[in-house]
Amino acid sequence: MLCENTFTCQSYNFFVPRKLCELNNRTKEARPRDFVTDDNRFYVRSWPNRGGRHGWSFVARLSNCDTKHWMNESGQWWFDKNEAFGKTTDPSDNTDMISPLFWLLNGSDFKITRSDDSMHAPLLQTIDNCLGSQTLRSKVTNYGDFRNGKVWPEGKCLGKCKVQYGGQYQMTEGFGKATCSGEMQAADEVGFWCEWGWSGAVIMIGGARGACGRTDHGIGVTTAKKASFKKEDGRPEYDFGNSGWGSHTRSYSLNLWIK
Repeated sequence: MLCENTFTCQSYNFFVPRKLCELNNRTKEARPRDFVTDDNRFYVRSWPNRGGRHGWSFVARLSNCDTKHWMNESGQWWFDKNEAFGKTTDPSDNTDMISPLFWLLNGSDFKITRSDDSMHAPLLQTIDNCLGSQTLRSKVTNYGDFRNGKVWPEGKCLGKCKVQYGGQYQMTEGFGKATCSGEMQAADEVGFWCEWGWSGAVIMIGGARGACGRTDHGIGVTTAKKASFKKEDGRPEYDFGNSGWGSHTRSYSLNLWIK
C-alpha cells in the first residue's frame, strides 16, 4: 500500500530489509514522544501535492553553499554513498543532503523544487514514467560508470526524459535553457550525462548546441575540457547553475523528489 493512495497517511517507515512502507497517520513532529528509532527502518514524511494529495518523497538536495559533495571526483554521492547526510526531512535547508530513499525507493517520475518555496511547487516534473520503477540513483548511474574522473562520452546525452515546467523556473539557476530547443536536446527535455564543447552536466535541463550553446546548465555542471567529476586546470564546476562560469546563487538550493 502506498502513502499517496491513503488519505490519512501523514508519514511512513521504510522497512529496509524488505523494502516495505509502514504507514502512519501522524508525523514525528506532531507526536515526538511516539517516535522510536530502529536501524532497520527509515522515517519518511509524506509531502502533499499542491492539491492536497500525498505522493512525493524527498530524496536529495543540491546546494552551492557548501562542500561540493555531488561533484566530488569520486562520484560517490551519485554512485555509492549508502549513509544519510544532511537534514533529510527539511526541504527548506540550504545545504547538501542525500536520503536513503535516493538509492532505496523505486518510482516513476521525479521533480525539482526550490528550498525557499514552502509550497514545494515543481520547477520541473518528468512525465511518461521517466524512472521506469527505478530508484533515482539507478536511473542516473545505469548509463555508465563515471567514478574517479572517468570521462563522459563526447557530443551527446546518454538518455533523455520529457518534462513540464512550472513555478519560478524562469527565475531559477539551472533553468536558463529551459525555453531553448537546440540540436542536441529539446526545451521540454532533461538529459543525463550530457557533454559538448568543454562542458557537461549530469542532468541537463533544456536544449544544447545550436542556438542553445553549451551543455553546462542544469544539475552537476562542469567546464572540464573532457567532462568528468575531475576538476582540471582550475576550470569550475557547480552542483547546479546556468553555466559553469560566473557567479552562482547561494540563497537557495534545489530539492529532488520522486513518486
